[in-house]
Amino acid sequence: MVSQLRLIGATVTGKLRLPYSTVEIPAALIDCRFEAAVDLSDASFRAVDLTGSLLPGVSADRLKVEGDLVLTRTISGIVSLSRADVIGDVWLNGAVLSNEGRGYALRAPQLRVGGGLYARSVSASGGLNLWGAQAFTLEVADGQLSNATHAALRCDGLQLAQDLHCVRLSVDEGGISLFGGVIGGQCWFNNAEIQSATGWAINAPSLRVGGGVYGRGMTAHGGVNLFAATIGESLELSGCALSARRRHALRAPGARVEANLQLGKGATIVGTVALPRVEIKGTLQLAGSTFTDASTIDLQRATVGALDMTSLDTLPLVFDLRAASIGRIEDSPASWPSRIELDGLTYQDLRPVLPADQRLAWLDRSDSYTPQAYERLATHYRQLGHDDDARSVQLARHRKRRISSRPPARLWEYFEDLTVGYGYRPGRALGSLFALTSVLAVIFTAIPPQPVRSNGPAFQPVAFALDLILPVLDLGQEKAFTPSGTTVWVAWAGALAGWLLATTVIAGLTRRLSRSGH
Repeated sequence: MVSQLRLIGATVTGKLRLPYSTVEIPAALIDCRFEAAVDLSDASFRAVDLTGSLLPGVSADRLKVEGDLVLTRTISGIVSLSRADVIGDVWLNGAVLSNEGRGYALRAPQLRVGGGLYARSVSASGGLNLWGAQAFTLEVADGQLSNATHAALRCDGLQLAQDLHCVRLSVDEGGISLFGGVIGGQCWFNNAEIQSATGWAINAPSLRVGGGVYGRGMTAHGGVNLFAATIGESLELSGCALSARRRHALRAPGARVEANLQLGKGATIVGTVALPRVEIKGTLQLAGSTFTDASTIDLQRATVGALDMTSLDTLPLVFDLRAASIGRIEDSPASWPSRIELDGLTYQDLRPVLPADQRLAWLDRSDSYTPQAYERLATHYRQLGHDDDARSVQLARHRKRRISSRPPARLWEYFEDLTVGYGYRPGRALGSLFALTSVLAVIFTAIPPQPVRSNGPAFQPVAFALDLILPVLDLGQEKAFTPSGTTVWVAWAGALAGWLLATTVIAGLTRRLSRSGH
């Protein structure tokens, strides 16, 4: 009984057609040369080995293989494995596949592989179509793929029990598509060079990865789309180069990262980093990144454990943090873009602890006045016990709001600021009282008022001035003496100024006490 079919270096003339055949022994045709395409459609084999063979093409749709399917170092035209079922492994290491038309060189939608699909150093002009495929692992490291009209590596709906290896993969055009893919282990793109002239370099919306996604040193011309992706560990893009084809260099609205998102340590970003509604359990690291002048970082409504932007080599144009929730922000004045949107931003900690005048410069980079940003910063300082800084922030908030007030209200606010600093500078009230008292005392010393009765108390200019200024104080001078001539108007002005000063002090202190109680 024949236990194996094995041919080495043979030349096969004519057509090898075995559709619907059942071959009970392993078939190995190694380093053979075929004049016509091989047809194994709907066939069943124990194992198939075409290592090093030269073929015009392989048609093996719905092929069933109990062991391994080996196409290592095979040079072939189109290889079609649509809905094939291989219980063992599929080997394409070093294979050279080509499609002279506009389709894929490997057509394997819904391919099922019990083991791994290994395509290290594969070269595929036309790319690989693995739409809906299932395997234990997929390796295309050190490969070279291209497709002028579609994704060069199409893995939409791909399901892997373990890792996806694309380390040092070169995609000249077409990019990679992982729409809706499920990867049980890790995704490796370290030092890969991926580009697309028609779409995303990596298009992976709704991707689910049990482990991490690693793209250290990766180059992606066309940007990376991770819309609504779920990543079980970290997303590491340290030292990568991301450039947008249209606008976004990195787009991940609604994505969830269970650990860190590292986009630093020499990363170069050309285009927008759009992360609205993203959830990052660990740290979003931007330190050491370089952004172009037109770059924008969008973190609207994002939830981030910590944000590290301590040292950006080149700053983005805009940093949008509206309605974001961040546990800790680590930054420095040198890392602040020219425009920062802070409306609705909440945070638990700011590091390093900067004096209020520097943090106010941070708030001033917003396009519009946002009272919540000032309130949050003042609360932060109070929690640290820096009450003076908290009062400085509240004072700055009122001054900023004053710009948009109507003229009458603005005039009153100027007076309130001058006299008591909106209640946050109560020492100014004493200064204002002293100045007003001194002016009135000098005037009434030069032009004393007339006594009401001859047996009244002696005239005291300072006490008389205080009696006029302070409405709740009665020193007996105002009742005992009456101004005359032009000093009547001076007395009226002093009394009015006193009422205004008292009202301002009460309003300011009330505001301060209510804020402190809150």
